[in-house]
Formats: sequence, structure tokens, C-alpha cells
Amino acid sequence: MSGKSTKQRVAVIGAGVAGLCSLKHLAEHPDIFEPVAFEKNFWSGGIWNYSDQNGKDDFGFPIHSALYNSLKINVPKELQEFPSFPYPKEWKMSYISRQQCLEYINRFTDHFKLRQYIRTHTQVRNVQPLKDFQKNGHVKWLVTYSPLNHFSEVKSEVFDSVIVCNGHDFNDYTPNIPGMDVFEGRMIHSKNFRYEEQFAGLRVAVLGVHYSGEDISMHVSRFARKVYACHRRKPQEFPPSYPQEIEQRPPFVRMTKDSVVFPDGSSVKVDAVIFCTGYRFSFPFLKDDVITIKDERIEPIYKHMVHIEYPNLIFVGIPRQWSYFPHYHEMAKLAALMLAGKVKLPSKEAMLAESEADFQSRLKEGKPPSFAHYMGDIDRQFRYNEELAKLGGFDPLPPVIEMLWDDAMDERYMNLQHCTKIDYAITGPKSYRCLNPEKVRSRQSKADNALQR
Repeated sequence: MSGKSTKQRVAVIGAGVAGLCSLKHLAEHPDIFEPVAFEKNFWSGGIWNYSDQNGKDDFGFPIHSALYNSLKINVPKELQEFPSFPYPKEWKMSYISRQQCLEYINRFTDHFKLRQYIRTHTQVRNVQPLKDFQKNGHVKWLVTYSPLNHFSEVKSEVFDSVIVCNGHDFNDYTPNIPGMDVFEGRMIHSKNFRYEEQFAGLRVAVLGVHYSGEDISMHVSRFARKVYACHRRKPQEFPPSYPQEIEQRPPFVRMTKDSVVFPDGSSVKVDAVIFCTGYRFSFPFLKDDVITIKDERIEPIYKHMVHIEYPNLIFVGIPRQWSYFPHYHEMAKLAALMLAGKVKLPSKEAMLAESEADFQSRLKEGKPPSFAHYMGDIDRQFRYNEELAKLGGFDPLPPVIEMLWDDAMDERYMNLQHCTKIDYAITGPKSYRCLNPEKVRSRQSKADNALQR
């Protein structure tokens, strides 16, 4: 009798939030799966592993984390919670620190005994389909990797399936603006922002004012001589509660040795520029014959997660701008069910057609192609969650997540400077309450509605 294991070996690329959720759900089926996670950091947790370092780490690789020292999460922790794994009861504050968030992730990791599956300080170099080894229409995968401290040492293993969880907030994007090469001041991407005190007394232009840009602008304004928030949002789209000491400007189109120049030809003197211009998807271990990325649209994938040609290659964590802890948990749940053969996928033709229809619907709404995987408007993220739950045959996230999301986002818009002082408590699948309603400053009708829930 052969001692060879009949379990499905699953490679999980990355041990951040998405990777840990994937391990948790795979480990719940010990008779089916044998998971192995590859994590290039020294510890699980992904971007929540803060480092004071900028640029490259001790091994010469780019620093993965995009956190800054004084960061708090930008949504209430009640929206950043793994289902059925609550935060410690003594943590009353909704907007917790980066340290608390990492502690929570570590508690999750230890509670479900996930560290046994993780190989840290390991860089995946290539993930290649072995088309000569097919079973039931699924290829096997050759995963090539190296330990960071012996990077010349190349190892390979064969896996039955792969779940990609390498994140999307590490490959920073900085636009090429005329005059950048002659600017004599300081230029950094928000990924490398650590301490606002470093901008004391300076005139600072912040390009791009979404979540990170809003937050960094406010932090820097506490020490800077002047902050210019440069963005393309319409006045009615911008938080009326934005600090008055921060001057709003359109995106600058040119730079000189000591200034930034706006579309109308006007300019302001600046000593530093912080680019809060986001990130680009990157899967350096997957070749172009496996996936393509054009204008931030990843193809060919179904439901923003399943490779249409190779359905045992699954991505957990592609969508942007949403309540991602609970959503990643549910994506990972579906991924495990798919790999266990408990979910029947449509035909390749049907999956391709649905993927294209989803993309075209976004374009018709006036969104740019780069919003192909964007989930942060109206109820899109919750409709998507319902689609995944229906496909997997499980219950979607409780309605209270959407209810609290709507009110927290409204509060952020109307009370940007002080919204992080508001605390919430979920009291049921369709109810929550505000613990300090006197701090609510959003539109009165909205506030009244929230307090009655």
C-alpha cells in the first residue's frame, strides 16, 4: 500500500490578511487539503507589519509595508473584523491603531494555528502551469522559490492548486510629471511616509487626496508651514469638513526646481511633494501567458478571483476600496469550496461573457478602465458579496456591515477631522449603536437614522 498522500497540495502566495483567511478555510478541511503559504516577510500580517525603514529591507528587497507611524485604521474596526472572530471586548475604540490591528491579526493566526503552514522569509520567483499533468481539466503548478537569506538557492515544488494573496498596496505608482528631474525639494510616495514631524516648517504639496491623501494631509498640516491638497475631485465631492488650513488645488501638471505648476499656469512654492497616487497590480511570479494586466484590469478572471482558463488558480484580494477583512474571509471561504470540488462553475464562455459584462457596466457608469476591480461605490461591494455567497451556497455578510459602512462613510465626509473619535458597537445582524452620539457631526437626518439602528 502506497504511503503517498492523496490530499490536495495548495500553495498560498502571501500570508497577509487574504493569505491567512485562505489558510484558515483550507485548514478546516484537513482530509482534503495540505496548504503551504509562502511569505517573504519575517512574520505574517502583510502590510500591517510596520517598518521604520524606507526603500529596501536588510536583504535588498523593497519594503512591503505602506504604513506610517501614527496611522489608525480608516474605517471602524467593526467593519474590519473577521466573521466569528471578534476583537477583544476591552477594545472599546472603533478606530484602533496599526499596532492593535496587527495584534488582532496575530490573535487570529494563533487561534486557528496557522503558523504551522507558513514559510517566512521566502520569495516566490515563478508559478508555472504544468500542462502535461492534468486531471479533471486542472493542471498542476510548479512553484519556484528562494529563501531570502540564500537567494541564489532556487527550490521548486509541485502543487495541485494555487491561491494568490500577494496584495496590491506595495507596488507604488508615481506619475511622470515634467520637471520632476529638476525639482530640488523632497519627493516621496505615500508608501515611504513615516513621520509627519519630518515636514515641520515646510511647504508641502500632496498629490492625490483619497483616503491616504486625506489622512496624510491632515497629519502633515500639524507641523508644516503650508499644505496644498492637489486633487481632481469636484467641490461637492470633497469633504466640507476638510481643515481650512489646508489649501485645495487641482493636480499640478509641471514642476520647477522649487514649485509646482497648475493647469491654468499659476504656481506655488513648495519644499516637498508627497505622491498619494496609489498602487499598481503586480504578480511578478506569473508570466504574461498566464495573466495580463492592462489599465489595471486583470484578465482572464471570473468574479474578480477565479482564473477562467485555470480554475485551480484563484486570487483572493484583488478588489479595491471596500471593507476588506470580512470580504477577504468570504472570498477565501469560496476559494476553499471551489478547490474541494463543492462549487460548480459556469462554462469558460459564460465566465468570459460575465467578466466582460461587469467591466462594460463600469465603463457605462463613467468609470475609467482602471476601476475594473473597484468596489467602493454605493452598494457594489455588498452585491458582490451576495454573488459569491450564492455561488458558494453560504449566507452573505450580515446587513449591519452595509448599514454601518454607509453611515461611517457619511460621517467621514461630513466630519473628516473628528470621525475617528466616534465609537460603535454591533448589537445584531441588522443593528448597531453609536457609543458616543454627541460626537456625530454628519447630516442630521443621517445621524438620527444611525442612532436609531
